Amino acid sequence: MKGEVLHKPVLAERLISLLNLSRFAHSKLRGKLIDATFGLGGYERLMTELNLDILGIEIDPKTIKEAEKVVSGFRRSRLSFRIVQGNFRDIKDIAKKENFEEVDAIIFDLGVSSFQLDSPSYGISFRYPESPLDMRLEREISEIKASDLLNTLSESQLTSLFAVVLNENLSKRIARLVTETRKKKSFEKVKDLLELVDKLGLKKGKLHPATKVFLALRMAVNSELENLKSALPDSFSLLKKGGRLSVISFHSGEDKIVKEFFESLRDRGFGNLLTKKPIAPFEDEILANPRSRSARLRVIEKYD
Repeated sequence: MKGEVLHKPVLAERLISLLNLSRFAHSKLRGKLIDATFGLGGYERLMTELNLDILGIEIDPKTIKEAEKVVSGFRRSRLSFRIVQGNFRDIKDIAKKENFEEVDAIIFDLGVSSFQLDSPSYGISFRYPESPLDMRLEREISEIKASDLLNTLSESQLTSLFAVVLNENLSKRIARLVTETRKKKSFEKVKDLLELVDKLGLKKGKLHPATKVFLALRMAVNSELENLKSALPDSFSLLKKGGRLSVISFHSGEDKIVKEFFESLRDRGFGNLLTKKPIAPFEDEILANPRSRSARLRVIEKYD
C-alpha cells in the first residue's frame, strides 16, 4: 500500500522513550495510550512488543480505512486498538464515550500525514497543480474550502491569515495580490495559487516558495491552532498521575502554544517538563525523511 510505505513517524524512538512505555514490555500490567492524531499508526508499529490498549483518534475517514488495513497486521501483537473518527479538539468527550480515561500517555503529531500529502484529492500539496484547492481534513463537517477563503475574505482578513506563518509585509503583499487576482478569476485549483506565488518573485531556498503560503491556508481551513489550544488542557486532564503528554509540532506557532501551556502547568505545580528545550530530529533522520526537518517534540509529566 503506497500510503503505508511512505508514512514515516517523526522522532518515534525518542518519543517512545520519553513516554516511558518500555515499562509495559515485560509486565503483566497493561498501559493505556491515546494517539490523538493516529494517521496510519506509524508510532504504534514500534510498540508491538508492549502491553498497551490504544485509542486512536483520526479526523479523516479515508485515512481510517487505510489505518484499519495497517492495524490488521498487528493482530498478533500485544496491542489492542480502538480507532475513532473525530477531531482531537473533542478528545475529552471521545475518551469519556469510549470509557478511556486515566491514561498513561497521549501523543499529538501535528503534521499532516504522508498519506494525505500524497493524495491529490486533498489539495494540500502544491505537487498536484490540477487538484481542487480544498485542504479540508474534516469534509463531512466542514463546508469551507481553501478556495472559499481566498475568494471571500477581505484583504485585512487575508493578511491576518498569512501572518500566522509569514512576516507582516509579505502577508500584506499576498493578501493584496489575492484580492486583485480574484477580480479577474476566482481561485479554484492548486495551480491558481501557485501562479500567484510565482508572481511574488520569492527567492528559492531550502523550502519551495509556496510551502508556507499553503501551510498558512491549510491551518486556517482546519482551525488547527484553535483546536490545539482547546485540546491541550483537556488532554492533560485525561492523564493519570505520572502520565505523560507529548506533542510534536511543525511550526513555530504550534510550538509556542505547546511551550506556553506546558510552562504554565510547571509554574502552577501541576507538571514536570521532561524536555527543557524542544527536541529536534538528528541530521540522519532529516536526510531519510525531509518532512521531519521542522519537527519539535515536547513532553510533560503529570505530577503524582
